[in-house]
Amino acid sequence: MKNPITIAGMLKQHKLAAVVLLATLFLALFWYSQHREPSKGAAKRADERIPVSVALITKAAVQDSFSTVGTVEALREADIFSESAGLVRKVSAEPGSSKKAGEALFTLDDELTTARQRKADAHYRQAKRDVERYKNLYSEGAVALSAYESVQLQLEEAEAEFIAATRKQSDTRVKAPFSGVVTARFIEQGELVQEGKKVAQMVDLSKLKVIIFVPEREIIKFVPGTLLTVTSDLYRGKVFSGKVSSVSDKAGRDHTFRVEVVLQNSAESMFRSGMFARVLLKGTGERQAILVPRVALVSGIRKPELFVVRNGKAFLTPFVAGMELQKQLEVLGGLSVGESVVISGQNELHDGSEVVVIDQKKNPAAP
Repeated sequence: MKNPITIAGMLKQHKLAAVVLLATLFLALFWYSQHREPSKGAAKRADERIPVSVALITKAAVQDSFSTVGTVEALREADIFSESAGLVRKVSAEPGSSKKAGEALFTLDDELTTARQRKADAHYRQAKRDVERYKNLYSEGAVALSAYESVQLQLEEAEAEFIAATRKQSDTRVKAPFSGVVTARFIEQGELVQEGKKVAQMVDLSKLKVIIFVPEREIIKFVPGTLLTVTSDLYRGKVFSGKVSSVSDKAGRDHTFRVEVVLQNSAESMFRSGMFARVLLKGTGERQAILVPRVALVSGIRKPELFVVRNGKAFLTPFVAGMELQKQLEVLGGLSVGESVVISGQNELHDGSEVVVIDQKKNPAAP
């Protein structure tokens, strides 16, 4: 009886110790978790901050100028069609060759058209002689008035046939409609050409037009005859003079107006159709303006918005934009000098995002 009682007592004592040990372990884990959570939360919040680069909004002297990039086009450009049918006997148009107005590009077979023209010429000359003879006879009373009028009508018909035949014979030579450069050729010697077939393309590069699109707030400055400055990245350091030739009376969907600027092309700095050129309208005098970098824009210029950093957070802020400069925008309202705007990293932001500034740049003082 003694041994069972001793074993039971020992089990009871070990059970109590196990409960105490488990309770102690639970309290230790609870204390550890309570003291560990704050540091994890702080690290998590630090990781959630988005790195951005900012620039300060500045105030600087600017001119009321306007600059934009346009596309260069030839003043005259034409597709050339054959007005006659026949075999191509001679090709005088090579892509890149210069031609004067009226110079032959292609010569078609003209044997039949020449024969018809000669026949029409003979009828025409005979009709003129008949009219002279009947005129004398009618003045002498030898023929009736109706006979004289009949030969006059025959002369008119013969003249019309002669003009048509001469034109048809001339159409066997496809000629340049204006002085310019051949840019493409679509037929070869010996090919049979049908009437109305496109045979070549030409452009006149002696003068050019630069097509630009001007926003409605600037269009009042552009009237026909306004002198503009034209530059190109291809010809750095060179300045060309252009003149507004036409301004569209209707705006597009983006509220811009089409403006054509004409300039004289030069052999030293030859512009070609399809190039880009920058057009500048210089203002008179200077004024102070608040400027913000264009790269800070989140959306387009039609709805200008950017992120302003205040107290470690980025706030999406709309503003009123004024004059557009090459790398900057004038601020008419909504922003103040000295505020920091996000210029890099804004794609990851939303209104109120926590940020960390990794780089701060000063907005250039001059545009």
